[in-house]
Amino acid sequence: MRWVGGGAPAAPPPPEISKELRNTLFWFFLAGEPMFSIPGLLGAMLTWLKAISLLSLLGWLGYWLSTAVRERVVGVGKWFDYFGVAALVLIPATVLVKVLETEKRITAHTVGPIPLTSLLGFLAVACVFVWALIGIWGTIRRLGRPSDYLVTAGVLAAFALGIGVGIVMEQNSFLPQMMAGGKSTWQDGVVFGARLSMTYMGYVVLLRVGLLFLGELLAVRARRLYSIARVCLYEANRKMWAPWVVIIVFGLVLAFTHWFLQAPRPAEMSRLYVGTLTLLCSLLLTSMVTILTPISLPTDIQQQTIYTVVTKPVRRLEIIWGRMIGYMALVTVLVVIFGGVSLIYLWRTVGLTIDATEAAAVKAGKENRTRDEAQLNEQALQLRTRLQARVPVMGSLSFLDSKGTPHAMGIDVGQEQSMKEPRSHIEGATPATAIWRYGVVPDPFSPVNRPVMLDRRIPVDDFLPRGTVEGELNRTFEINQQIAAAEQAKSQPNIPPAEVSRLDGVIARNRDELERAQREYEGLKKKADDLDAAGKSDEATALHAPQVTLEMSFNVYRTTKGRVGEPVYAEIQVSNPNTGAEYSDIFPIKEYYTNRVIIPESSILAGSFGSLKIEVHCMSPTQYLGMAESDLYLLSSSGSFGLNYMKGLLGIWLQAMILTAIGVFAGTFLSWPVALLTTIAFFIAGQLAFGFLVDFTRQAILGGGPFESLIRLVTHDNQMSELAPTAGVVVAKTLDSLVMPVMSMLVYVVPNFQALDVSNSVADGFAVSWSLIIANTLLALAYALPFSIAGYFILKNREVAA
Repeated sequence: MRWVGGGAPAAPPPPEISKELRNTLFWFFLAGEPMFSIPGLLGAMLTWLKAISLLSLLGWLGYWLSTAVRERVVGVGKWFDYFGVAALVLIPATVLVKVLETEKRITAHTVGPIPLTSLLGFLAVACVFVWALIGIWGTIRRLGRPSDYLVTAGVLAAFALGIGVGIVMEQNSFLPQMMAGGKSTWQDGVVFGARLSMTYMGYVVLLRVGLLFLGELLAVRARRLYSIARVCLYEANRKMWAPWVVIIVFGLVLAFTHWFLQAPRPAEMSRLYVGTLTLLCSLLLTSMVTILTPISLPTDIQQQTIYTVVTKPVRRLEIIWGRMIGYMALVTVLVVIFGGVSLIYLWRTVGLTIDATEAAAVKAGKENRTRDEAQLNEQALQLRTRLQARVPVMGSLSFLDSKGTPHAMGIDVGQEQSMKEPRSHIEGATPATAIWRYGVVPDPFSPVNRPVMLDRRIPVDDFLPRGTVEGELNRTFEINQQIAAAEQAKSQPNIPPAEVSRLDGVIARNRDELERAQREYEGLKKKADDLDAAGKSDEATALHAPQVTLEMSFNVYRTTKGRVGEPVYAEIQVSNPNTGAEYSDIFPIKEYYTNRVIIPESSILAGSFGSLKIEVHCMSPTQYLGMAESDLYLLSSSGSFGLNYMKGLLGIWLQAMILTAIGVFAGTFLSWPVALLTTIAFFIAGQLAFGFLVDFTRQAILGGGPFESLIRLVTHDNQMSELAPTAGVVVAKTLDSLVMPVMSMLVYVVPNFQALDVSNSVADGFAVSWSLIIANTLLALAYALPFSIAGYFILKNREVAA
């Protein structure tokens, strides 16, 4: 053993972890830790599975424990009930001791090598485990089926697996890496393993639920679904007149909209009208399903009209899904009607305004009023910009301050701004620079020693299509890169002869391809030059790639008024880091407008391999130019606004689908007034307060948890000051520590309606991609399906017919 300076022996180095074991532990960790995920569709699906599995486990435990109490298996004063009483005492006692130690009201105590709070926590978990296991096992022995025995055995095996994984992670020094550093003990391994085991146990219960649901799903028939959906349509149309009320309100509002909508600037007319119409459609459709769906099923149960249905060979799942299909068919018809009417309305208002503005510009040009002509043309162009489906290519934004020091953010001038994408400023007439980088670039907000790479590569083929001069030039660069990569791989030592032969073949083929590409490029360039020399500029332009368009929407923070009407100027520099090609321009900033810079030489993208650097300087002294990351982009293409507008309404349709599932789910076990209030609460929480709820449960809101905030409200203490550790404060923080972990798991039951709302993108004239539509559809199904399945199980176990 090696000694250091004659003192204690040096700590042995951590054991080496094999690659196979590390990967295995990582996937066990990824599958079990609810707060950790990976980017992409796989990570989203795993997060959804973990959330649903925890809810399934909670429902399974709640069902069997409530049945145990109802059947008097537990709670009758037997010896094992004392474990439950002890758990009720130990859980708040553990949290109270932890809070007292945190507030330094008491010193941290240990029992041998184990901290007191850890010991109390272990005892509380052990008592809960023993009491719940005895209650569930006794109930299953009395009322369970063979499949319930298998589920119980699987749950216990999953619990043991989680504990084992946690201990193995701690012993192999893998646990501190997942816990953001720090020394761990075997107690930490047990605690962390218990956390993982909750998800593993949920998977077992979820598998059981999935098998039960699969058997029900195979028995569903489309004819019965159609019949129930048709009856729902008849009820909504004949009894409640819901579609006619919504259509009449939509028509009345639309008839007088132009009386009250006055754009602050003429160029923002289209954005204002599109945003108002999508908001009107959203309010009407979501309000209709929020009121309609939770009333239907409780009313049928109360009036006993459902007896006719359940006494027939109709599945409970068909009752749930049939109603959802019926209501969503009604929503679909209304979406089509509203979308068609809205597009006609936009054409008659905004479209005719654009035509009138362009006609006025032509008239001003004939009268030699050049200033008015330019202003009117710019106004018409801005209106058309919003009535498009533009496809932007975004870069990564970072800053240099006035001394040339790099920063992730610029200057904060104190203006109110969006926290989703904060806006920074650069100082005029200084080296301060805003830099947009394209390619595989580091995230400016990530640590320098551990950079997170962002894929912001430009799709060069979209800008430089094949068959153009610049497209063939870019092709030569790409082939040269492939040859260089193959030659570099060939130069590596210890290359097998077979691999060398394969690389030689690749190099030979690429060199032949390079010669053909160079001939095609030279031929196209000569043809374009000849046509241009002959005065056939249109034909010559057709052989070149389209010019590259940069669009920007900056704002100006003025520290001095200066001369009235004098614009603030900005300089833009575009450079290709691979070829050294550059372009620069100086232009005036038009606030609240979309500024455009046309790069005439699209060959600046040739050989970039998706990388580009765009620098923006403010030229006007004593002024500040403000921008966010999405304020500058390359314009890839523009699509149909009508299709894009219907995509925006599809986001409203997805919100209505989730609300329909929630309303039908609430109606399976609640009376209609309570079900209606529940659906409204879900809608308000998901539409207006989802971000606040997530921050609140993460304790990212100033003022602490709900009980601590209540004390601050009563005592008139501000949110920033530290409360004195009085008895009331300690009790409040103890209750917060008990409530907040439960709330942090339940908050994700609330649907995130804001994520489904793409109306702002449509109003700003940006295209809603099909990939985003697919992702939002999967998100909506991830909420709607569990609610409908939960409603099926509730309705299945409820006596609805005498």
